[in-house]
Amino acid sequence: MPGKTKLRRAAGSAVLAALLLTGCSNRNQTPQPTPVPTPTADAEIASPVTEAPVSPSPAVSAAPSGTPGPSAALTQSLEAVRTMIAEGRCYAAFQELLALEDSCRSDPVGMEACERLFDELDTHLREIEPVSGTELARSFTIQGGCVLEVHAFNGPALVAVSDAMAEPGTVPNSVRFYVRQGERGSIQLPAGTYYVGYQVGYRWFGESDGFGEYYTEGTLPEPLEFDFYMDGQWASNAKFTITL
Repeated sequence: MPGKTKLRRAAGSAVLAALLLTGCSNRNQTPQPTPVPTPTADAEIASPVTEAPVSPSPAVSAAPSGTPGPSAALTQSLEAVRTMIAEGRCYAAFQELLALEDSCRSDPVGMEACERLFDELDTHLREIEPVSGTELARSFTIQGGCVLEVHAFNGPALVAVSDAMAEPGTVPNSVRFYVRQGERGSIQLPAGTYYVGYQVGYRWFGESDGFGEYYTEGTLPEPLEFDFYMDGQWASNAKFTITL
């Protein structure tokens, strides 16, 4: 039924976009999807991803004892940034630090103070980053025996999977999971057909902010079809691996 298939695919794209933005309050850009080859069973699917932004500043050691410190105004601003970090508003802290660093271009002491706080923020973000394969949301009632594996080659990835066979007008079962850069993460799914969308970012700022503005997103052009369990064995399409 071609008409019904088209309707489901259009609905699937909207669902994936909503899933990827779920829980993320800061989304100021809408990048275009990246074309991805149609998958085959147990085959890796490479998708070109734009180069992630360069880290804003290198690690800098603490100022030696006796060295003049930053101005009182900058010190107050840096403490406000530390408060943001402690409250979990890491993306806002990152943006504020960028602005403070830009205002200190002619002030070496201020620049060094900003760079040290960038270091603190970087350490904190690494501590709160989810482990590869961590499911951030899942509505499936059963775990299933099919496997979707993602290799986050170009940057940390947020992946959204939704049931392509859900009836129009209903909320499809779905799962969102995270994979660290350079690692592989996998989830289990019931046999069926699924839409897959993704974001590849620069740094994970927490579940409420996601990758902030620093990400590229896309959707696989065709749904993945996982075969059913029959005759005591899984058919050949029981696992897919995607490289992002």
